[in-house]
Amino acid sequence: MNKSYAIVSAILFGIVALLHLIRGFLGWEVAIGDYMLPVADSWAVFGVAICLAVWGIRGSRSYAVVSATLFSLVALLHLYRVLITQTVVTIDALTVPVTASWVGFVVSGALSVWGFLSYRSL
Repeated sequence: MNKSYAIVSAILFGIVALLHLIRGFLGWEVAIGDYMLPVADSWAVFGVAICLAVWGIRGSRSYAVVSATLFSLVALLHLYRVLITQTVVTIDALTVPVTASWVGFVVSGALSVWGFLSYRSL
């Protein structure tokens, strides 16, 4: 497996874990359209993201497939927001622009492709 991919994706999962930890402690409200995401969900996401970060640092071939699949799902969710729903997302009363989902789509898609290529290279 490409060690660079494992390190980059592990850092990103670590950042996601840190943001969810901060949300958990500060109680930031997150709304997707009319649906309010419970703060308790951030604790679960924190646990999963920190496990993925540690797994990525340790590196394994199966990590590349799992993380690339997760990045694919994130890319599809961003694309769905942009092309179909145009849903308003707010984080603690800050509106997240739809253009942020284009960035999320491109970055997640690129990481997904890189992860699957890293898996194939072995």
